[in-house]
Amino acid sequence: MNGQTLMGKLTVASSLIGLAFGFLLLGILILSNQTGEGISVLAGATGILLGTAFFMLAFSYWRQQTLKS
Repeated sequence: MNGQTLMGKLTVASSLIGLAFGFLLLGILILSNQTGEGISVLAGATGILLGTAFFMLAFSYWRQQTLKS
């Protein structure tokens, strides 16, 4: 495997992990800063679900790329 394809795979995986951490942190911050409104609970839960989805995509991508090699 040449260096350019390895760098591309690492870039994609790290971008997915970064998005996952960002959405999880955003969801946790929204939930921790509740004012009692229902929309903030929905927004926080959506952020956490999106973060979880990006983590699953990152692990799936990494596994697929490992199996290809």
